[in-house]
Parts: sequence; C-alpha cells; structure tokens
Amino acid sequence: MTSVMLLALAISGGILLLQSFSVVQMKALKERLKVHNYSILAQVEFDQQNFSLANLLADQQFNQPNSGLYAIILNDNHQRIWASISAKELPNFSPTDIKVGQWQYSIAKNSNAELFIARYGVKLGDENSIFNILIIEDLKAINQEFDDYRSTLITLLCSAAIFLFIMQLIILRWGLKPLSRLNSDLNNIQSGKADTLSSNYPNELRPLTSNLNHLLKIERSQRERYRNSLADLSHSLKTPISVVQGILNNESINKADQSYIQSQVDKMTNTIRYQLQRAVHGFQGLNINNIPISPIVTSITDAMNKVYANKHLSIHLAMDNECYFHGDEDDLMEVLGNLIDNACKYCQKKIWIQIEKNDNTLVFYFSDDGLGIPPPQRDAILQRGVRLDSVEAGQGMGLALVKEILDAYQATIDISDSLLGGACFTVSFDTQVMSHD
Repeated sequence: MTSVMLLALAISGGILLLQSFSVVQMKALKERLKVHNYSILAQVEFDQQNFSLANLLADQQFNQPNSGLYAIILNDNHQRIWASISAKELPNFSPTDIKVGQWQYSIAKNSNAELFIARYGVKLGDENSIFNILIIEDLKAINQEFDDYRSTLITLLCSAAIFLFIMQLIILRWGLKPLSRLNSDLNNIQSGKADTLSSNYPNELRPLTSNLNHLLKIERSQRERYRNSLADLSHSLKTPISVVQGILNNESINKADQSYIQSQVDKMTNTIRYQLQRAVHGFQGLNINNIPISPIVTSITDAMNKVYANKHLSIHLAMDNECYFHGDEDDLMEVLGNLIDNACKYCQKKIWIQIEKNDNTLVFYFSDDGLGIPPPQRDAILQRGVRLDSVEAGQGMGLALVKEILDAYQATIDISDSLLGGACFTVSFDTQVMSHD
C-alpha cells in the first residue's frame, strides 16, 4: 500500500513539475519575442507615408534563411510590407484584427514545423492605419528542451522511487525485527524456557505483549484452578457426608431416613459432576435458568438442622415474595450452602436469613448470634486456606469458593456486624449483569 502511494505521489509530482516547466518556457518565449519586437520598432523609419526598415537586423537569426526566428510587418490590409531575410519563404498567415498596443499569441503549422506567433498592433506616424508586427519562432528547440527535461525528470523520479523502495524494505525489516523477537519469545514459552514475554519491546508493541502476558497469566490461573477444583470437590462433599454420618450413628434407620440418605448421596453425585464441569469449563457454559430461591434455602436449612441437631438451631427466613436467581443452580447451591453452613457452625443458636429483590439487585443477608469476625480479619477469611479458628473442622476453602463464584457473576460480598451479635454476610447480585451473562 505504501509503495502504491509513493508511486502515485511520484507520478503526480512529475506531472506538476512538467506543467510548471512548460509554463515557464512559454512565459520566457513571450518575453523574448517582445524584446525582438521592440528592437525592430526602434529601427523603423516612417516619414510622410514612406515606410523604411533595413533588411539586416541586429540579431543574426533574422538575417539567415529558415533560421527559426522570423519577423514580418503587415499593413492594415494585412499585406506584407516587410519581412526579414529568414521569413522570405514563409507563407502568409490568416489575417487577424488587432488593436494598437495589444499582443496576440497563436501557433501555426508550416510543413513539419510548429511556429509560435507573437502579433503586436502598432500605429506608425500620423496615419490612422494599424500595422501588425509578427515575431515568429520555431518551437523545435523549445520542444526538444521540454523533451530533454522530461527525460531527465523521469530518470530522477525513477531513481528516487527505487531508492525510496529500497529504504522502505530496510525500514520494514528493521520495524518487523521486534515481531521476530516476539516470535522467538513465544517459542521459548512454548518450550518451557520462559514464563512471560520480556518487556523490552517498542511502545507500539507493548499493548500487544501486555495482553499476551495477561492471557498467559489467565492460562496459568486456569491450571491452578484445575488443582484447586479437586480441593473444592472434597470440601463440597463435607456437609452431605456429615449428614450421612449423623444418621448412621442412630441405632435404627427407618425408610424416611433411608430416603434422606439417598437424597444426600444424590447431592454428592451432583456436586462431583458440577465441580468437574467447573474444572473443565470454568464458570462459562453452565446451565443458566431462573432458579426459585426458596426451595433451595429450605433444603439447605433442613440439612443444617440435622447436621447441627445438638445446637437446636433457630433459623428464621425472611423473603420478599418469591425470588428467582438467574444463573446456574449449582452455583447458587454452593454459595448458599457454604454461607448457611458457616452461620450454623459459628452461631450460638439463632440465624437470620433475609432475601430482598429490588429493581436491579438481588441481596442476601446471613446473620448469626456468634462471636462475630474482627474487622481486620474480614478480608483475610475470603482467601483460600485461611481460617480464624482451629477448633471447628474444615480446610478454610468454603468462603474462598463463594468469593470465586461471586466474582464470576460480578457480585459482591461484604462482612459486617450482625444485629444478633455475631457476623452478617451480605451478598449482592446485579440483576442487569446477570441477565446478560
């Protein structure tokens, strides 16, 4: 594309230079013929209707036959009354009326010659007659000069174009050198010799290399997530297994308990499927539906009452009509299950769950009457593997898993003091963002 633009610029520039040179040539020619005209007028003698002018003029070209420079004087009847020696064989040209002091220019053909005619009107003596002085020059020399200039210009422009093309190749080779280095760095990453692209790139390529490094970071994070998903899997099975163990400790198991055990086993199966699906696909591509929230909360609280039966829990649920969650049901199960389990684990007895649905938000509040969480430690417990106690069982991954899921939905989680005396976890979903997921 650049080569085409340079070629077009050279052609247009060449045409402009040729036109300018032609204009300068013609202007110089007209001025030269005017000088010849005034020189001839200075030698004309006119006395009592007698016209006289020497045959030999100062410029020798007028004194040589067919020299290429001619002079002719016509009377008001367009009859030739004088001609230079060089113009003796020239034919008469078409008559033209011209005013005194006026110049008129034209081009005429004479055999193979192209003649430029400068015609000037003049009044001699006291006569009212207007005489025409014709100064004529053969354009052969001027045309030859123009052709020579055009040939020289074409040669120069072609040379300049070749030079610019070579320079362009050199500049392109130099400019593409960082891309070759980028390719080499990518090969090193592929072969395991490097982890990221170096920062030693031109400013123009830094956005590209920065994005590539970001993609590499995401890819490493993906691998890390695969490993973490295995740990998440075991943590997600903790509560269902605890329920099974609690029921199995009873001396007798009736059919209702057997049915409940089966439901918990089914939940473990579904959890395994969900976590493995997350490990392969992440949070994208899971089932997105309008999930009624109330049945899920009820199912989880029923399970918690059995797991923490020794606490005689008092769980209060407050919800605005029927609320729906737009997303993956397993994601909602993980978030609610971990937060409700966390409240049950650290409460004394009372738990308050409130769900509010506004125009653009879906907000969950999980409050308990436990010891609460000190403000300096509220951010830390959302990190993987961090726990504030060493008494209760667990690996410190539940809240980290909740935070990871909420980040995928661009939701927020906030920890504050509960009116019940313990901690209050507030989870807020932007329904507009969820509707576009």
